[in-house]
Amino acid sequence: MSEPRLPESLRRAIAADSGPMRRMPPPGLRMLEAVLLAVALGLVALAVYRLRADAGSLGWLLVWGPAALQCLTGAALVGLAVREAVPGWSVGRGRLVGAMALGFAVQLGSVAAAWVHGPLVSSEVLAHAHGMACASREAMLSLPLLVCAVFFVLRALPVRPRWSGALAGMGAGVIADGLWHLVCPVSNLEHVLVWHVGATAVATVAGWLLGVAWELRERRRLAG
Repeated sequence: MSEPRLPESLRRAIAADSGPMRRMPPPGLRMLEAVLLAVALGLVALAVYRLRADAGSLGWLLVWGPAALQCLTGAALVGLAVREAVPGWSVGRGRLVGAMALGFAVQLGSVAAAWVHGPLVSSEVLAHAHGMACASREAMLSLPLLVCAVFFVLRALPVRPRWSGALAGMGAGVIADGLWHLVCPVSNLEHVLVWHVGATAVATVAGWLLGVAWELRERRRLAG
């Protein structure tokens, strides 16, 4: 009994799609690339906006320590997002949620340290316009990080792109907030929670939505 032959159109489609595969860089390398990009963006931010005016009263440790910790945490989140995106390397939804909670915890810890030890500003500085300026500049810092992180994730052909995208978006947001911590002199809790943590939440949602969009596009491509 002869085996059924594949339709000629399917054979041509498979042949057209066949080709040599490039090996995926390891997640650790992607994490290092995120760190290097963060350093470059940090230098640009300091060159344009200068170091925060209250750096002297805060001290070296409270200025540079939280920024470095947030950048490393955000880069680790990007590396984990890439690992989650590689088929067969999934870390599980519970660990993803735990990693995202840790990212927010690190950011909130930096907020608390600056709030406790830093000088507070007058209510005039906490105007809506100042908060919007902080959020928009964090968005500008997080955008290239988000684009790179999501690119890393989608190249790995993620099984759960929305979760990988959200983790990559959070990583970008946490890094951007760490960099902006070097510039923004406002330590008031209401300002940082609304505008700084809010900017990270927006980056996380943006990563999630990019993952959803990619998933829907792939479904339509496979269905059509």
